This record gives sequence, structure tokens and C-alpha cells, in this order.
Amino acid sequence: MVKETQLVGAILLVVGVVAYVATGFASVTALLPSLLGLVIGVLGIVAARIEAGQHAIHAALVVALLGLLGSLQPLGGLADADPAAITSLVAVLVLTVYLVVAVRSFMSARRAR
Repeated sequence: MVKETQLVGAILLVVGVVAYVATGFASVTALLPSLLGLVIGVLGIVAARIEAGQHAIHAALVVALLGLLGSLQPLGGLADADPAAITSLVAVLVLTVYLVVAVRSFMSARRAR
């Protein structure tokens, strides 16, 4: 899960920067996915470097779940092709896939014991 965590962090970082550039540098809130990606990515790096890395992965998953819940609200603007709604949709999709992969990974690890 370390590589997946780092990958999700990088994807969200890029999504936020692209959204910020696409809005003409007008909306600093477009960088929120980047902030979320930075936190998740750093936790992925920490997980790779410490012996008890599963704690950092669990923290990254909590951040991902909170980010997913926070990204649901702007989705109401999808009908208007609002850039915030499109960015939120990408974040929701990435975070949902990440959480599903993590749950499946935890379930298979538990079965392996």
C-alpha cells in the first residue's frame, strides 16, 4: 500500500495544480486537492521509511476518507461544468479507488494470517 499511497498523493497534487492553472490562478481553493495529496504523499513516504509503516498508511486512509467526504459537496455544480465540481469529481474518483484498494488489501492481509 506504500506505493499506492504515494501514487494517490502525486495524482492529487497534480490535479490541484492543474485546476489552479486552469482557473487562471484566480482560485486558491483549487489547490485543495494538492494539499490533500501532499499530506497523503508525505504519509506514504513516512510509511516507506519507518518500521511501523502501517500506522502511517492508516493515517493516510483517514485523511483520504475525510478528503472524500469534503469533496462531495462541490459536486452539485457538475451540471454547470464548474471547475471546482470537476476537480472534486476527479478527487472523489481517485480517493474512492484508493480506499477500495486499501480495504481489499487489508482483507487479504488478514486472511493471510
